[in-house]
Amino acid sequence: MTIQHRTAAVLSIGDELTLGQALDTNTQWIAEALTSAGVVVVEHATIDDDLDRIAGAFERLARRVDLIVATGGLGPTADDLTRHALARAMQADLVEDTEVLAVIREWFGGRGRTMPDGNRVQALRPTGARFLENPNGTAPGLAARVDRADVFCLPGPPREMKPMFLADVAPASRVPADRLVRTRVLKSFGLGESAAAELMRQDPVGDLMRRDRSPLVGVTASLGVLTVRLRDEQAGTPEEAEARLDATAARVRACLGRYI
Repeated sequence: MTIQHRTAAVLSIGDELTLGQALDTNTQWIAEALTSAGVVVVEHATIDDDLDRIAGAFERLARRVDLIVATGGLGPTADDLTRHALARAMQADLVEDTEVLAVIREWFGGRGRTMPDGNRVQALRPTGARFLENPNGTAPGLAARVDRADVFCLPGPPREMKPMFLADVAPASRVPADRLVRTRVLKSFGLGESAAAELMRQDPVGDLMRRDRSPLVGVTASLGVLTVRLRDEQAGTPEEAEARLDATAARVRACLGRYI
């Protein structure tokens, strides 16, 4: 069954992320890419290197979204458990792909090295999944279906993840023809978050902070700068979406005045 990708989740896997030892830049990059394509990212999840928890995350997210993009856990060591967790979520066996094993051997051979036996695990995939080529490393990606969601598992290193996303995930994204997601950001200074929200609630045309309006308006504060984020998800042309954002941005500017 072919499904359309309206919603997505980004799953980051690794102890170094949950322990705060590494900064997860992958999630931000993937979320921006999916949003630009018209897929609404509804959840970011970060899981440590635990087989049960990773498999549980795949199963839970697959019941909620149409598309899951996971990064990390595809290396050759004992703590790289993504392929095993995906197999468990799919209720499938792991099988060795001889063609991919040959590619990994060739990768090492091209650098004058013999493939360590531990890298053999990278040629394992769940039955029903397919490999994604990785010209920048030894860890091939994986594409599969879990429940109602299409799942893509990509390597953690950004220099491997980004080319694979662009080559395999982006072309496979099935966004409804009338689906558009457009965003706009306004910056302000000198006004607190709650004060800004109260001014926008008092907009004479109607409460700009209502969560059921479109374009949707949200407010965040960081390091003294207040950011007002607008998001339009209505059907129509890009020009119509931009016009709606223009109209809402004008109302925000009228409410916040000199603070913008």
